[in-house]
Amino acid sequence: MIITEADIHEIQAKMAPLLGQKAWGVSLGVGSFITLEFGVPLPRRGKHGRTHGEWHLWIYMCGWRLEKGNEVLGASEDPRPKLEAAVQGMEGLALHSVELLRPAWDTIFTFEDQVVLRTFSIYSNCEENDEYWKLFAPDGNILLIGPGTRWSYESAFINRPLPESKIP
Repeated sequence: MIITEADIHEIQAKMAPLLGQKAWGVSLGVGSFITLEFGVPLPRRGKHGRTHGEWHLWIYMCGWRLEKGNEVLGASEDPRPKLEAAVQGMEGLALHSVELLRPAWDTIFTFEDQVVLRTFSIYSNCEENDEYWKLFAPDGNILLIGPGTRWSYESAFINRPLPESKIP
């Protein structure tokens, strides 16, 4: 399967309402996972639940690099203190654009102040690996990007149940 222009346009249309919104609750999770919240905060679920935004972006099983202008702020395999500082630099910045690239869903998230988060695949075998990134949307669906050329937009809790402890 190849990524088509129609695929790219469909994904960009689903993400269009996210553009212009400011990232909040930005955090570095396990390893080099990144989570960003956008939109209105939602009520917590469970007594130990974390507050999420109506949009929740989880940079998951991919490599990434964070840049500002011509400077690299950090990359997914840097020491944890450098990662934490780099990731916090996205807090409060508005997302301006999302560019999706072939052949394997490399993605460029461009924020205000010339801050750019680049994601790229780290696996060539798409049979046994997880998504590169996930976007939980206000309509109860989840946009799953990768592995390989795969993508889907489906119910976040009916087709792919995720225990609350698995949602960062």
